[in-house]
Amino acid sequence: MFHFNLRVWAICGYVALIYWVAHHIPSLRMLFYPALGAFCFLFMSRTDYRGIARIALGAFIATLVGTVIFNYVPGIAALFLNTLIVIQLIHLMKLNAPPVLAVSFIPFFSGAVAAWHVPVLVGCSLAGLTLLLMGVHWLEKRMPSLQAMVLRQPKSMEAE
Repeated sequence: MFHFNLRVWAICGYVALIYWVAHHIPSLRMLFYPALGAFCFLFMSRTDYRGIARIALGAFIATLVGTVIFNYVPGIAALFLNTLIVIQLIHLMKLNAPPVLAVSFIPFFSGAVAAWHVPVLVGCSLAGLTLLLMGVHWLEKRMPSLQAMVLRQPKSMEAE
């Protein structure tokens, strides 16, 4: 049964808003990317904002690495080198977040007008997601009636 969960609704609204902005403003096309959904799902159940910030920082660094390598290393060697470096970065930063590797690939298929667009837009979208989830967490803590709606489960219909 589908029930009310403020975090889920907020994330769905955020993804839809980001898609709408990216669709209507061509220079912000890379604000929306498939791994954003994976980050939403990953961050949805967490309230450890230090951990979320570390993952977001790792994703930002990964897009920087991917962007630099894409722009300065020719051919398939660039993708190989990018993958190797970002996997090492994930181990070094002790991140349990596969989407970090995924965002490092964005420069290879985005067709961004300027090289700096990808890291900046990925950073903005993850910062917005983090702030949204912090706001929802704050709202849930301050408004017990919202939490009661979330916790109230409808009675199931059982066959007699």
